[in-house]
Amino acid sequence: MAVVDASPIIYYSRIGELYWLVGIYRSLKTTEAIFRETVDDARELNKPGVSAIEMAFSKGWISISELSDDEQDSARDIAISEGIELEDAELIALAIRENDIAVTNDRLLRLVALAHSLKAHWATTPILIACRENTLTISQAKSMINRLVEAGLRVKPQTLVAIYTVIESAKGDTAIHI
Repeated sequence: MAVVDASPIIYYSRIGELYWLVGIYRSLKTTEAIFRETVDDARELNKPGVSAIEMAFSKGWISISELSDDEQDSARDIAISEGIELEDAELIALAIRENDIAVTNDRLLRLVALAHSLKAHWATTPILIACRENTLTISQAKSMINRLVEAGLRVKPQTLVAIYTVIESAKGDTAIHI
């Protein structure tokens, strides 16, 4: 299972691979704020992929978890202490409660997750996992990365080169570091 931020939901939906993402982690959870951002706000702004995201929530591929009052207080404290948005801090609070991986494409959110002893995956990490587990071929993995970038996922050029290098080394290598 994983706790997922808006960016992986948005970009995997835009390339038609949201269900695939669910398959990698078996279960995805998020917060009400992420639901609002990925569905309500996105619909209002006419963003592509909204109907796929709505379907993922309605089918239970992604579940919305409510935070307790204590967890809400904790999220507010995290937001103030770390200088992050309350929505991001709520995701951290959920990941702490679930003791689970936080999946994001937000560098600061990832660093805060790591500071709280959580596992944190970049939005592209599931593709590297699938390569390592031989459930995606090298060409499928490269194609998926390319489609994510074309859909608007921000990846620095040097990071993209590193991702391709890891993917290309995946053939027969079970020691991929992600």
